[in-house]
Amino acid sequence: MNNILLAVIAISILAIAAFLIPVLIELKKTVISLRKTAENNLNPTLEELQQALKNVNGISANVNDVTGHVKDFSKSISDIGHTVSAVNTLVENIGASTAVKVISLRAGIKAAIEYLLTNLIKKGDRK
Repeated sequence: MNNILLAVIAISILAIAAFLIPVLIELKKTVISLRKTAENNLNPTLEELQQALKNVNGISANVNDVTGHVKDFSKSISDIGHTVSAVNTLVENIGASTAVKVISLRAGIKAAIEYLLTNLIKKGDRK
């Protein structure tokens, strides 16, 4: 009885092995085919992706350069604004100073003329 049971188990194992070997061979072929297909399809895509990334990096570098130039230009415009403001303040100060001098000169001339006229009239009264 044990021999018969062992013979049935051995025949079952051989049948399973006979069935699994071709299945495993086909599975191996399928995996190899799938790998080749994936490599053939993915490699060009990956190369295009790398080129796209290089292009994006180049564009980013260009944008950084342009941004730097815009910052420099903006700083120059700001400096010009400060210079114009300083010149405006200087002109206002010079104008105010000149106005004060003119008013002072006018007041001085008026006072001098009044003094001369007053003294001339007083001298004329003495005669």
